[in-house]
Amino acid sequence: MSGSGYVVPSRPGSYFSMPSPHESLASLASRFRDSHGWEAIALELTCRPSGAFELVVFRHTLEPEGRREDGWTLTIDPDFRPSEPGAVDSAEPSELPPAGDPAEAVERLRAILRKHAERSSTEPQMPAPVTEEQLAAAELRLGQALPADLRALYLEADGDGGSEALDGYCWLSLDSALDAHDEYIGVPTWFGWQLGWNQVVFDADPPNTVRRSSGHPGWLPFATWFDGNYFAVDLTPSTNGRPGQVIEVGRDFNHGPRYVASSVTAWLGQALGQPDPHAAQQSPNGSRQLVVSALDERLAPGVQAIHLNDAPSPVDLSPLSATTQLRRLHLNRCATTDLSPVAALPIEDLTVGLAADADLTPLTGHPNLTSLAVASETPIDLTPLRTLPALRSLDLSRCATTDLALLADLPGLHYLALSATQWTALIAASRLPAHLAAARMAGAPPLTAALDLLAALGVDTSTAYHLSGTVAEPQAATS
Repeated sequence: MSGSGYVVPSRPGSYFSMPSPHESLASLASRFRDSHGWEAIALELTCRPSGAFELVVFRHTLEPEGRREDGWTLTIDPDFRPSEPGAVDSAEPSELPPAGDPAEAVERLRAILRKHAERSSTEPQMPAPVTEEQLAAAELRLGQALPADLRALYLEADGDGGSEALDGYCWLSLDSALDAHDEYIGVPTWFGWQLGWNQVVFDADPPNTVRRSSGHPGWLPFATWFDGNYFAVDLTPSTNGRPGQVIEVGRDFNHGPRYVASSVTAWLGQALGQPDPHAAQQSPNGSRQLVVSALDERLAPGVQAIHLNDAPSPVDLSPLSATTQLRRLHLNRCATTDLSPVAALPIEDLTVGLAADADLTPLTGHPNLTSLAVASETPIDLTPLRTLPALRSLDLSRCATTDLALLADLPGLHYLALSATQWTALIAASRLPAHLAAARMAGAPPLTAALDLLAALGVDTSTAYHLSGTVAEPQAATS
């Protein structure tokens, strides 16, 4: 298939167009939604030149990866969600006092509104303020008190009525803020196992000011630019943060929030060009993520993710000692002979190619490693995996077939990616891991093979729909 047509190998240069199948597929999906109650489906239709066809349909528990050769992602426990560091952070809570000033916040709000009126030649029509009873009900709903300065602002007006008077941002009404909290900001972001199996949440800058979460019940959004991102007050900061500090969260911050100001008062001051006397010290011009082809002078303590692409192999990883906060390391289309430099780093997500004679021994006992993907053309000893207390996700689909039996002894393993051949060997040995919430069958296996694996992993696949037959050749018209 190519676009909306097909080619015939025996006829070079030929291209035959065909009708787009999308309308028919959408109709088919609707039929299964109505008849089976499946909101979404996975479908595989195989057609042969003879007219023979096979159709297999199942619910969205099975998802094809981006390319056919990448295989299928299988969801075994749809309710399982990987935890994020900020949700289970055992660090001591912040002992710093709030930095907001209610009276100053109100004065700064009024100054910003005057500037807006001067620029637009119109006075913004501010909504009536909320009542103390409404604030008390909001705090009961949140389970925490609002910062005193934000409270004072809501006693001035219930948001800006959509006028975007706060330096171009919309100040949300109290009800809108609570709704955005409950539906979006107050819960971790989850895009499914295809994207989430090796999710990493980065630390804010400065470190340990904000919890490492993609969403948290202690964050209340109060302003937005209608771009899917929000400014929020942080009611449960990390060790070095202040209660009521302002952070930026939302669509573009799934890898972690951005520290903005020590308080709403300071945030308003930024719009007026006033410094934040309580601001935490941030790193100068540092990048959290690097996409590079060599480990060079850009390495610095503030770097938290490195994607090393197409570097000459074997790669010497010793320069990584400069990246003391590194959480993610991906070696793409290159390999290393020595993982020792990784042992001293707080890496949580590692994708690595191993050159001949390299092994996993340097990773023994690594306390932070959560997701690991290994590529190797020679068999490797998996014994060090037993010593990784945080290991949750594992991808061995690009490893030469090796003894995989010990995978069944890893109680914390919730995601496993293997080739079809490797899965077959595990099933034959009756050594499937018992606590998987999701899996991937790599390669280009048919949907029926993915269904067989899903059944072996304990999921009922009896409702899968199978249809086969032959399309009759149309009869020629006769006069």
